[in-house]
Amino acid sequence: MNLQSILRSSLALALTFSASVALAEHQEANPNVAEIKPGDTIKVERIPGQIYLRNQNDPDDLIWSRLPVYRTHLHPAPPVHQSVSLRFADGAMRSKHIYFQVARTGERFYVRLYWKDPSANTDNSVDEFPDGVAVQYALNGADTSYMMGSGPEKPVNIWYWRADTNAVQNLAAGGFGSTTSLPEQSVSGDSKHLIKQIELDSEWQVVMSRPLAPADKHEIDFSKGPVPVSFAVWQGEDHERDGNKRITHTWIMLDTSDGNKG
Repeated sequence: MNLQSILRSSLALALTFSASVALAEHQEANPNVAEIKPGDTIKVERIPGQIYLRNQNDPDDLIWSRLPVYRTHLHPAPPVHQSVSLRFADGAMRSKHIYFQVARTGERFYVRLYWKDPSANTDNSVDEFPDGVAVQYALNGADTSYMMGSGPEKPVNIWYWRADTNAVQNLAAGGFGSTTSLPEQSVSGDSKHLIKQIELDSEWQVVMSRPLAPADKHEIDFSKGPVPVSFAVWQGEDHERDGNKRITHTWIMLDTSDGNKG
């Protein structure tokens, strides 16, 4: 079976199982949360210049309660090699939601993410894997593969946070196995694991941000929108790592135009 066939069959399987979890997740429905599907376009909110976050990447800052919240489905990543196809069969039911917010000031771009995770996995040792989340941007349009880019001409920029370091790596990739750390580590972040009364409702909250102006040709240029974006989550408790993760299948579009330049 070639890679294209694997991706098609894997996506079909993931979408089939998403219907089976819809009823269970109906109780999570929140009228203040907009459901987003791949291909949808959302507007990046402008934070007025007179409003300042308490700390640059504070997940608890009051500003987040005033900005729109979006939710989208994550499905197990399609296996890119026969050796990992068995993991997909076991993980096909592991569909979940990720919630996100996107905003900018006159100088900086922010993304806030949160997802349910009753356990905070911060260890990175033998048989222990840290939780993680990534935001991936296509540099040259939405025809780039959401699976780490489509070669040197259609690369992606990735912001990758891990719970063991509570730091964000600024990466680029142009296909499987090509992930590279960029010389300019311009992305920063912070996180909080929020324990709730019902353990299963506990969640990770992560904020990542970067100056608006790109510092490298492999950094996303927010002035050239719309910007294709996708997300990935690694659950350490489920031994997820590397390509064993949950992702958005294809791109969501960010309208990054500044409607309030004054």
